[in-house]
Amino acid sequence: MKVGDIVRVKTGSGYFEEDEDTTCYWPDAKGQIGMIISTESFWLGAKIMILGEIAEFDQAELEVINEGR
Repeated sequence: MKVGDIVRVKTGSGYFEEDEDTTCYWPDAKGQIGMIISTESFWLGAKIMILGEIAEFDQAELEVINEGR
């Protein structure tokens, strides 16, 4: 997975930041489509833009739908 890939969230166990940098479980993201905006190699995670927010997911929780060019 790389920046620009379009992905589908397979689970709802990602986290997103609220007003004061707190994290919350986010089951509403399950099955939604987003775009990878950054990747983290040391924990195999990715930040994606989804539902108007920036969320963090493990790469195992994401399914690549369309690879960015």
